[in-house]
Amino acid sequence: MSRRPHGSVKNRAPAPIQISVEQILREANDRQEPFLREPTVKIHDAEEYQAYLVSRRTTFEKNLRYRRDAIGTWVKYAKFEEQNKEFERSRSIYERALETANRNSELWLRYAEFEMRNEFINHARNVLDRAVGLLPRVDFLWYKY
Repeated sequence: MSRRPHGSVKNRAPAPIQISVEQILREANDRQEPFLREPTVKIHDAEEYQAYLVSRRTTFEKNLRYRRDAIGTWVKYAKFEEQNKEFERSRSIYERALETANRNSELWLRYAEFEMRNEFINHARNVLDRAVGLLPRVDFLWYKY
């Protein structure tokens, strides 16, 4: 047995058929499975609506329990609550997200934009004030402030 360094190439001759990156990407795209969307939920009464909200919240909380650092999940959860006009819950979710990633300027910006979008101007000012105090060198936070 010959001793070769780890990771060395055995056969340096070119392959008889050359494949371009474009061909590989095209084949991968052709073989990709279609994106499956979640089924539309039709809600008929308040009880079903409350059950739906509880199940979605449970799903979000379960996902966050396993991946606390997933900022996208925090933002989706907060937007879900915002769409359901649960502004206090949404604010609470943003605050919990900031406990895990308070150096994430994008998260601060999303939180401030949520407050502005729903016309809580004083809350937005407070959020931006906290953000620029913590991250003074981030330009776009100053622009929003």
